[in-house]
Amino acid sequence: MTTNRIEKLRKKMKENEIDEVIIGTTSNMFYLTNFIEEQMERPLLFIINNEEEYFLAPKIYEEQLSKLGFNIITYGDGEDPYGKLRLKNQENIAIDDQLWSIFLINIIHRFSPKKLVVASSFLKELRMVKDNEEIDIMKKGIEIAEKSFLEFLNHIEEGKTECELAKTLENIFYNFGAEGVSFAPILTSGPNTSMPHLRCTDRKIKSGDVIIADFGIKYHGYSTDTTRVISLGKPSSEVLNIHNIVLEAQEKAENESKINMRGKEIDNLAREVISKKGFGKYFIHRTGHGIGIDVHEEPYISQDSETTIDERMTFTVEPGIYLPGKFGIRIENMVMMNKDGVKAFNKLSKDIYIV
Repeated sequence: MTTNRIEKLRKKMKENEIDEVIIGTTSNMFYLTNFIEEQMERPLLFIINNEEEYFLAPKIYEEQLSKLGFNIITYGDGEDPYGKLRLKNQENIAIDDQLWSIFLINIIHRFSPKKLVVASSFLKELRMVKDNEEIDIMKKGIEIAEKSFLEFLNHIEEGKTECELAKTLENIFYNFGAEGVSFAPILTSGPNTSMPHLRCTDRKIKSGDVIIADFGIKYHGYSTDTTRVISLGKPSSEVLNIHNIVLEAQEKAENESKINMRGKEIDNLAREVISKKGFGKYFIHRTGHGIGIDVHEEPYISQDSETTIDERMTFTVEPGIYLPGKFGIRIENMVMMNKDGVKAFNKLSKDIYIV
């Protein structure tokens, strides 16, 4: 699978007149090699050119990387790693977007590239379209995340803090087979729910609170992302009204999205519903984002996105309304574009979960 991806990358390199692609320990490295590691102070790089692909790595990784089947150039403490790179002066080089600046500066000083571009300028075109293996992994990931959420509902009690509940949810993820979280859960209650990316606080939940659970796991290197609304006791008529508007917007965007629409056209499907109900100024973020290895990646479903949404592209549909100081509502599904429209990965009900 990775060999096929590297060959597709080489075609993009030829089209863009790129001599070398230098990848750091980012999601791009995982996509091309199935190797994942944190970025550290010593360069661990994957280099692709027209003739070869190889790792440059500290000696401590040699045995680990040898299992992947790629050539490896290693260096020890005290050695100059950049002197071992098989680069030439004045080449056209594509650099991983998230490569640490210290590594980039050393490469520039050593090899004086003729042209530098970000690797995502063409790698994103490959990563946006998912293959069968990726889709199967994401389906399984969603299954684990949703089973975890349903179990989590049994642990919500008045008096627990948001952060206590967030930690409980994370622990359940691991118990159900997740290898990690794709982001720290957004678990907020009451007036805190009007802040879309507030993670959690020491606020204790109480009867009548609306609760936002925005959660995702990592499974076999891929991310999930889902948002559902919970109410501790019977929700107010105002919460029900706003939830119904958001649900209508979410389902319109999900059900009426078609292949070859641009991202901004899908965004408008949801935004138009909310605006016509008089809450347009309270929908303060994009309708969705691509998802795969990274929880946020191309394509983006935003008001300015000109990206054409093609078959097998995966993204979220997550409109919301946020009333400052009162509450917020967001409903989010992960979907994939097919020839006849989008299909949701999620099976969970989008209704308010009353506990």
